[in-house]
Amino acid sequence: MAKDLTSESPALFPVQTPSPTPRLKWPTVKHLFWLFAISRAFFMELGGLAYIYLPHAWVESPPNTLPPSGRLLYHVTFGLWAHWDGLWYLSIANMGYANRPTATAFFPLYPLGVHLLGGGVVGGVLFSLLCFAVTLWFLFRLTQYEFGDRIAWNAVLALAFFPTSFYANAVYSESLFMAAAIGSLYFARTRRYRIAGPLAMAATLVSMYGLLLAIPLLYLAWTQEGHRIRPLLYSLWAPLGLVLYMGFLLIRFGDPLVFEHAQSNWGRHFQWVGGTLWAATVKAWQVAGQAFSLHTLFATGMPQLSASNFYNWVFALFLLIMLALSVKYLPAYLWIYEVLALLVPFSYPATGNPLMSLPRLVLEAFPTFITLGLVISRKPWHKTLYFIASLPLGILFVALYATAHWVA
Repeated sequence: MAKDLTSESPALFPVQTPSPTPRLKWPTVKHLFWLFAISRAFFMELGGLAYIYLPHAWVESPPNTLPPSGRLLYHVTFGLWAHWDGLWYLSIANMGYANRPTATAFFPLYPLGVHLLGGGVVGGVLFSLLCFAVTLWFLFRLTQYEFGDRIAWNAVLALAFFPTSFYANAVYSESLFMAAAIGSLYFARTRRYRIAGPLAMAATLVSMYGLLLAIPLLYLAWTQEGHRIRPLLYSLWAPLGLVLYMGFLLIRFGDPLVFEHAQSNWGRHFQWVGGTLWAATVKAWQVAGQAFSLHTLFATGMPQLSASNFYNWVFALFLLIMLALSVKYLPAYLWIYEVLALLVPFSYPATGNPLMSLPRLVLEAFPTFITLGLVISRKPWHKTLYFIASLPLGILFVALYATAHWVA
């Protein structure tokens, strides 16, 4: 008999036990659409205002200059969403890997999608937005299945207005990864493994984090299907995605691990978790003053990464608290994935910036948002406190990103 994983949720939270396949009614779909539209417009409007009125880093724009007035509307609405990694994804979408080993650090499925939509910034932004709409759908369905409607709404609300969820507007792969990964776990949880497996492979072709899905998929198949062997094989779809990518790299570059070697360009190296967190704490202490100086954060010239060390440390603390709550309150397959997803940045730091990109990589550790949904569902002031903390950080981060300063 399949194990009922919903029984793992303690009574501390108000949990509704849904039917095995909860119906999604039209009012719910309509509300999900409006949550998607309002949250995306919120970040897009903030980004546009920041682009016009705040100082730009030289990496994108010389001091005191903006694009010609005839193109300003384009840059305010779309162009500003292709900074940093977005430029890598656009180059791959248009030129492929073109004998550039460093480009292989960016997995192929997302730039392929951008290529199919024309290879431009507009196509990339629209592709990311479409994927984020699917992400909200799957996150709602998965949380609804485990905890009911109320907590599902709060989970998608927490994600939609999370400080770094503006990356779902940008030419970045996070929205596609979340759509595929959350969808994979949802279909596996509802015992539709033939859909879950290919989605896990797709997630791996977007990001190395997709490989981690093999463990929760194996756990779900083992506990839900009475320890039968055949369902376990669906967990092999996740590593199959990596095998396909490595096969391509072997043919193109003669090295199936060139994507791993490329990480040295960002100073990535293995280190035990405690060492990473200690180094991050030391760095955060050293730059705490810079993190609160708008003059430093929005300085012209080449963008500086040092102040981000403080925010990386804050997000690490937040994630450790969320992880402790996840282990206590989430079904095992979700917190197992969350542990694995956090071990990657915690044990693979970058030189000089130990937790580089952690505020963005929270999106890969998506069970965090289900835990947030549980937390802010307990009492109204929890939700108020969440937005008091989240919205100012979101405004700051999207303004930094829009002006080509470093965020994550």
